Order: sequence, then C-alpha cells, then structure tokens
Amino acid sequence: MTVFLWQHDLTYVSAPKVACTSLKHMFFEIENGFRFRMFHANGALQHIHNAAYPGHDFDALPHARIAGHERLTVVRDPVRRFLSCYGNRVCHHRDLAPERIRPKFRERGATPDPALAEFIDKLELYREASGLIRRHTLPLVEILGRDPGYYARIHSMDTLEDLRRRVVAVTGRDVALEHMQRRGPKISPDDLSPAQRRRIEAFYAEDYAVYGEHF
Repeated sequence: MTVFLWQHDLTYVSAPKVACTSLKHMFFEIENGFRFRMFHANGALQHIHNAAYPGHDFDALPHARIAGHERLTVVRDPVRRFLSCYGNRVCHHRDLAPERIRPKFRERGATPDPALAEFIDKLELYREASGLIRRHTLPLVEILGRDPGYYARIHSMDTLEDLRRRVVAVTGRDVALEHMQRRGPKISPDDLSPAQRRRIEAFYAEDYAVYGEHF
C-alpha cells in the first residue's frame, strides 16, 4: 500500500488501519487533480487500494529505485490499530461473515462474526481463515521494515497534518486530508480486560520495540 511520487522523489509507505485510505485519496488528488471515485470494471469493484495504490510489504518495495526518495510513513499504537481493525473489518465490512469462512476453519472453531473476546482469543485462526484479516492485522515491522532510520519522517496519528503540510510543500498542491473509513463501532483500549490487552501487546511486541517511541 505504497505511493510513489516519482516526479517529486517522494514515497509514502502505508500500513492498514493507519489512515492509509485517507492518505491515499489525498495523494491521488495530488497526482491527478481530482478526487478518486470507486468504479466497476468487468464486474469487479475497483477501489483506491487495488486500482491506484496496491499493497507492498517491505521486502517487495523497489528499494533501489527509491533510494534517493524522501520516505514517509505513519504508525499507530498497535492496540488501537487492532481495535480499529475489529470495528471496521469484522463488524462493519463483515470479513468474517458465515459465507466468508470456509467449513474447514469453522470446524476448527472459527465462529462467524466473532465477538471481540473470541476474535482476540482465536486471532491466529481468524488470520489463517481470512486474507483480509491477516493483511489488516500484520505487524507494522512486516510492512514498514525493522529500521526506523529508513524513513525521513515517521508520523503518528496525531501529526497527520504535519505530513500533509510536508507533502504540500514538496508538490506545490494544497489538497485536504479527509477522514475516511469511519464506519464500525469505536472501541477503546479501556474496554479491554488486562489479559486481553496483554494478549494484543504480546502479538505486536516487535512493533513496540521498533516503533514505540513514535506512537
């Protein structure tokens, strides 16, 4: 989920559930002068993530080509990112609806439309059952790499406006950053039990070790 502005020597490396939809829409307008709209082609819905800016894990990035680029990214506290995934992907988009879970996973205990507690307890099983869930729960280190020094600037969710201003300064195009992907219940880390929070933190332990100072 990466944006390459070749003419400006600028690369934005995105991670799911870290404002990536909002930022990609902003970058699309910067590149094209108009807002992106979803469309159908050959009966398939084309959205910003497949029609414009498909995903790249860190190892698949064209590192040699972007060696001279100013590289930007955004990180988010893993617990909040995980809860955003549950609210948006599980509750709103229903990536784990009955028709989306194959029988072999249901036989192993993957209950469709799981409550949050079950989603946490059986996270590995649900990640195996759904590619979308796996993608949206990938640790940041697998998407952004394990060297914070790779990036000229690492932003948090609280400094997105600073990122926008930097992109405006580089490109000369003053485009708004709109908040998208609002749908789904908003769940606070305070809603978790101590055990549930420890479970999530353990899953993302490397994210905390590598990017923790930027959350």
